[in-house]
Amino acid sequence: MKNYTVIIVAGGNSSRFNQKENKLLYKINDTNTVIEKTLALFLSDPFCTEIIVGVNGKILNFLGKKNYQDHRLHFVMGGRERVDTIYHCLINHKIKNEMVMIHDGVRCFVSLNLVNKLNQTFCKKNYEVLIPMLPITEALKKVNNYLVEETINRNEYFTIQTPQVFTTTLLYNVYEEYFRTKNSKIIYDDSYLVELFAKKTKIHTILGEKQNIKITYPEDLKLLNLGK
Repeated sequence: MKNYTVIIVAGGNSSRFNQKENKLLYKINDTNTVIEKTLALFLSDPFCTEIIVGVNGKILNFLGKKNYQDHRLHFVMGGRERVDTIYHCLINHKIKNEMVMIHDGVRCFVSLNLVNKLNQTFCKKNYEVLIPMLPITEALKKVNNYLVEETINRNEYFTIQTPQVFTTTLLYNVYEEYFRTKNSKIIYDDSYLVELFAKKTKIHTILGEKQNIKITYPEDLKLLNLGK
C-alpha cells in the first residue's frame, strides 16, 4: 500500500435531510457527528497523509471550534455543486501524493478495511481508477409518470460508493477538462468525469460494503439503529 490524499466532500446544504441541522452535523452518538466520524476514520489511517475537506461556512465554523491539531488536515471552501467543491480542493491545495481518494462526508460508516482494500488493489494492479460497487438485489424497473415501462436486467447494473480512487494526474485532467468545456451534464460521481473526458481509461471496480451508506434521509440512520 502507498500513502494517499483524501478529499472529503462536506459542502452540501442537506436539502433532502429534512432536519434543522445539516446532516453532516447530525449526532450519531453522544460524542460524534457524522462529519467527525468520517474524519476520524481517515485520521486513524497512517497511509492517509493528507486530508482536504471541502466545506461550507457552517461546517467550517463547526470544525474550527473542534480545534483539530493534526497537520494532515486542511479545509477549503467549497462551491455550489459537488463538482465545484472538489475542483476548489484541487486548485487551491497542492496535492503531494500520486494517489487520491474522494469520499462523501456523509458516508461515515465506511470501514478502514475497505479503504485498505482499495489502496492495496489500486497499487498492486497499477490502476488509474478504482471504485467500490454493490450489486442490486431488488427488482429493477424503468418507470415513467408512475407507470412501469419495462423490467431491467439487474445483473447488469450496480450501485456505486465512495471512496473512489484516482491517480492525481488523471483527476486533475478530467476536472480541468470539465470546467474548460463548461460541460452542463449532471455529474453523479467522479468516475463519470473519467467516462466523459478520458474514454480510453478503464474504470475498475471492487465489492463495496452494505454498511457504507450515503446518509440522505433521517431514515437512513434508523436502518442502522442509529437514528434518534
